[in-house]
Amino acid sequence: HGLSYLSGKMTGHARTLKLEHGDRLVRLDLKKLTVVADTLEGITELLRIGSGKNHVGYHVAAHLALHQYFVANSRPVPRFLMLDQPTQPYYPSDMAKQRGRLEDLALDEDRVTVTRLFELMHQVVRELAPNFQMIVSDHADLPHDWYQDSVRYNWRNGEKLIPTTWLDDSPTP
Repeated sequence: HGLSYLSGKMTGHARTLKLEHGDRLVRLDLKKLTVVADTLEGITELLRIGSGKNHVGYHVAAHLALHQYFVANSRPVPRFLMLDQPTQPYYPSDMAKQRGRLEDLALDEDRVTVTRLFELMHQVVRELAPNFQMIVSDHADLPHDWYQDSVRYNWRNGEKLIPTTWLDDSPTP
C-alpha cells in the first residue's frame, strides 16, 4: 500500500514537472535506494535519466511524495523539508543566479519549468498545512503573488543569512 501511494504521487509530480520519462510509471527502488522510471527500454535508474534538471525534478518529486505519505499516515518524521538551490541547473551565469529573475533564464522552457517547480512545492505545502513546512534557499525571485507571499527573507543587497554583526574579525587566543 505504501509503495503504491508513493509511486502514484511521484508519477503525478513527474508529470506535473514534465520530467523526462515522467509520463510513465515512476517509483522508488528500495533495494537500490533510488528513483526509477519505466521507459520503452525498460526500467531506468535516476542516474541514467537525462540532465541535472531532471535529477532535481525527480528528487523534489520523491521528497514531496514521501512527506505526503508521512503526513497522510501520521508517521513520526519531522514535518519539514529544506532544499538548497533547486533551480541551480536553470540559471547559467553567476549574474543571473544573483538576481534570480525569470527573465534572466535563456530558455522560455526553463522559465516555465522553474515556475512549475515552485508551483508544485507551493501546492503540496498548502495541501499538507499546517502539518508540513518547506524551507527553500534559492536565487529564484519569481514575480507571482503566491510566490512573493511565501518569501520570508530576501538576502540581497547586503542582507545575508548570517548578519555581518555576528561575525567577529578578531581571532580567538
